[in-house]
Amino acid sequence: MFLKHAVFLCIMFTYNITFIVAPDKEQELIDYLKTDILPKVTDPNVSNNNISIKKLIEAGGEKPTPDHGLSIAMAMDFLSEDNAVLWHDNVLLPALQDFNCRFGKEAIFFITLLQKIL
Repeated sequence: MFLKHAVFLCIMFTYNITFIVAPDKEQELIDYLKTDILPKVTDPNVSNNNISIKKLIEAGGEKPTPDHGLSIAMAMDFLSEDNAVLWHDNVLLPALQDFNCRFGKEAIFFITLLQKIL
């Protein structure tokens, strides 16, 4: 039990990439993330490969509607800021260029780097 918590406490940084697409593109985006993006961004040399993909259900008390974009967030954990930045520059950015070519003006994304403080 202690070892499980000790490993968890070592994760210090998380890159979060939120993709926003039209609601009718949800399954296409999920399939694309699974088959194209995940294999490209999973790099054991710079990440512990703790990755998650989540769908936004509600923001600020509002649920997405057909008039708004659907948000899917992908988060990848890192043990150091240097490894996170290395991954961003060398692995993530080329994958996101591919994403832009695939979805073009039909989608946007934003990226945040988070540091664990507690």
